Order: sequence, then structure tokens, then C-alpha cells
Amino acid sequence: MTAPRKVAAVVLAAGRSSRMGGPNKQLTLLDGEPLVRRTTRRVLASGHDEVLVVVGRDAPDVTAALAGLDVRIVENPHYERGLATSFRAGVDALLPREEVAAATFLLADMVLVTPDMYRAVREAFTRTDAPLVLATYEGGVRAPPHLFRRDLWNGFSREGDHGPKDLVRAYASRAVTLEFPAWGLTDVDTPEDVARAEELLRLSP
Repeated sequence: MTAPRKVAAVVLAAGRSSRMGGPNKQLTLLDGEPLVRRTTRRVLASGHDEVLVVVGRDAPDVTAALAGLDVRIVENPHYERGLATSFRAGVDALLPREEVAAATFLLADMVLVTPDMYRAVREAFTRTDAPLVLATYEGGVRAPPHLFRRDLWNGFSREGDHGPKDLVRAYASRAVTLEFPAWGLTDVDTPEDVARAEELLRLSP
């Protein structure tokens, strides 16, 4: 009997946090908890078979903020070269795991995305085997989490400050697209964003 194919999740938490004006946003406290830990806990609650967290800046401190969580830490020594290096670090860590059929990639600073949203992405793949599962938010804005089937991973770039946009364009016509509420698009890049996220956390699920 064929073993069930696994779906991993990759939390991208390695960025420079340049717009925060000094502090690493991954360690910013939201409702008393580091941002990266809050997001990772939500992913862990979604039912993915494995959760990886890609770290870069302040890697020891970000890793310490995840203490006690059932995650695999992947260090990206090239994080200053841009977001593409973190996507690639996650892929390179998963490639030897042949039982992993797909991976959901997400941004740690999108703090309002719920476990149910992450679960919906995973379940859309297990139901359809689509090469891509894309999330959109009210108004048609496309943003993570996105799932990529294993056969697309080698197409991930190793350089650049963006995700695998070329793959999304190439396979969009075959993708399953999910629509989520607009508030899920909230991310944390600046000190002002922290205050806004704190307010929205009190109003969202």
C-alpha cells in the first residue's frame, strides 16, 4: 500500500526587517508573544505534516523564540540577498524528503492568517493534486500562503527579493485559488504596523 504523501509548511522568517528601524520584527511582541512564535503556532495547528522555519537575521534569538515548538529550523546564511534565498533554503531542506509531495510557503509577518486558512490550502492540494494552491484576499490581491507541488520546486530562483513569481504566472491557469477575508492580508513591517496589528488581533479570529 502506498504511504500517504505529506504536505510540509515553510515559515519564512529570515528577513532583514529594515523597515522596522532597528529591531527584528520576528521578535516583536504581539499580545505578549514574539511575532514569529505566534505565526508558527498557528501553522502547527493547521495539520501540516511538518513545519520548517527559515531563519536568518538574529538566527539564535529567533530560534530561541520558537523553543518547545515541534518545528525544524533551517538557517539561511544568504538572507541579505533577498526573499528568494529563503524560499530556496526551504526547498533545499525538503528535497531529500521524497515523501513530501508539496509545501505551503508563508510569511511570518502575516500575523492574522488563521489555522483554518492554512488548513484550507493544505486540503485543497490533497483533494485535487493541483500544482499550485494560491491565496487571494478580498479585492483580488494575491499573497501567501501559497502551496507548490514538489515537481515545481526546482524552478525556484536562488536570488532576488521576491518569491517564485514566474512559476505562479506559468501555472496560474492550473491552480486552485482560494479567497480569504481582506483582514488576513495584514502584515507587520513598520512600528506603525505593530500597533495596527495589535488592534486587529482583538477583532479577528
